[in-house]
Amino acid sequence: VGIIGIMNIMFVSVTERTKEIGIRKAIGARKRSILLQFLVESSTLCFMGALISLAGCSLLVFLAATYIPTIWEGWAFLKPYLPMELLLIATIVSVIVGMLAGLIPALRAANLNPVDALRYE
Repeated sequence: VGIIGIMNIMFVSVTERTKEIGIRKAIGARKRSILLQFLVESSTLCFMGALISLAGCSLLVFLAATYIPTIWEGWAFLKPYLPMELLLIATIVSVIVGMLAGLIPALRAANLNPVDALRYE
């Protein structure tokens, strides 16, 4: 579900910046630089989302570890924690998903004809 949302955001970004892409291509930008720009943008978006999610999960695990044993005495054996490996893997997967989600919109942006892009309104 997340990959579809990121892809839609990137398609909107490409559509809104069509003239900018056309100007960049008209003054000599290569397909590779435009492709890289949109891939970095989508990856950064997912990386920031991962950081916010990890902060929220860490807070919830901390609260659970602090308050579950005091609220439910029978549950005192539970010791919630987040392994660092899991946090690292989740962040890496998020960035990879961001790159995959941004690939099709980035290819579309890189393959725009500069004349058509400059004419676009």
